Amino acid sequence: MSILDKLLETDLKKLQNKEKKIYEVKRLSEIMGEPFLVTCKPLGHEQVMHLSEISKDDRDMRLNSILESCEVEGKSFSNDVFTSKFGTPSGKEVVEKLFQPGEVAELYRIINKMSGYGSNVVEEVKN
Repeated sequence: MSILDKLLETDLKKLQNKEKKIYEVKRLSEIMGEPFLVTCKPLGHEQVMHLSEISKDDRDMRLNSILESCEVEGKSFSNDVFTSKFGTPSGKEVVEKLFQPGEVAELYRIINKMSGYGSNVVEEVKN
């Protein structure tokens, strides 16, 4: 059976990575006295395009990606639970107040990796 035949027989849902993964933010776990878990999911093509259109710069892209991809106990950082607690008008400010810059960078790296970005995702085949 050829690779094309196998592709045509494959369920499309298997090709679309929607798997969520859970990550612990160690600094916040230490502060809370229990694991602070953030659930992240990969971004799709439309989400990436939308985020690139609405983001003003790299910093904004990082924050918007976290807002789109990550949540705590099923709640986005834009949820009223977070914005009222942190006294912010939007989730971006919540992310900036909650996480340190390195933690934001690491979450963004994780989201990108889950979304198929990386240096080892496609390789040249030598004949």
